[in-house]
Amino acid sequence: MSKATKIHDAGDIRERMEQRLKYHPMRVFTYLVCVSISSAFLFVSISYFLTTVGTGFNNFKLPFLFHANTIIILVSSYSMAMVRKAMDNDDAKGYLTGLLVTAGLSIAFMFFQITAWQELKVHGIVLKNNIAGAYLYFISGMHLLHLAVGVMLLVWFAIKALDKSTDPVKLLLFESDPVNKMKVGLLCTYWHFVDGLWIYIYLFFVFNIYVLKGLHVNT
Repeated sequence: MSKATKIHDAGDIRERMEQRLKYHPMRVFTYLVCVSISSAFLFVSISYFLTTVGTGFNNFKLPFLFHANTIIILVSSYSMAMVRKAMDNDDAKGYLTGLLVTAGLSIAFMFFQITAWQELKVHGIVLKNNIAGAYLYFISGMHLLHLAVGVMLLVWFAIKALDKSTDPVKLLLFESDPVNKMKVGLLCTYWHFVDGLWIYIYLFFVFNIYVLKGLHVNT
């Protein structure tokens, strides 16, 4: 068998593998999860808008930590992109570092989110007395739940990476397996999705609390 034939056969095998992974059940499941989560948040957002528009329920300010968390989530999205880049370049150290950095940023986000809820409570925005505040707690709480799922996945991937970093054979098998690269890619997809979801939530509340309230006052 000639060298050209071997290269051609290897290319065919790679192409068939890529086609199989394109419709892998795990990939389909991840996309379906993202679609279902998006639908749920869209429904709650519409409900919030229809319930509070033109009322005085939005007469409060977002806690400062909501703004700070937006920066944190953007940085975590960048660090997660570095995870994928490291995986593609077979950079085991960079891959593990990216996972740990992203997990650390996420834990900070969760801590600040809980602190922001406490700040709202101190200012009298609780579930019982303000329906807009109740929606804010609920929507941001839903996001925190999905972020927590992402953090657990990050920790699990990091533990696996630590285990493989001490065994060159395991590391080689992991880096050469296209299924593993697909899993890392799906983790990155989910993470960017959750990050994008927070940006949407943040802009949605900024629009309703500051822009629409200002228009209502002016009229």
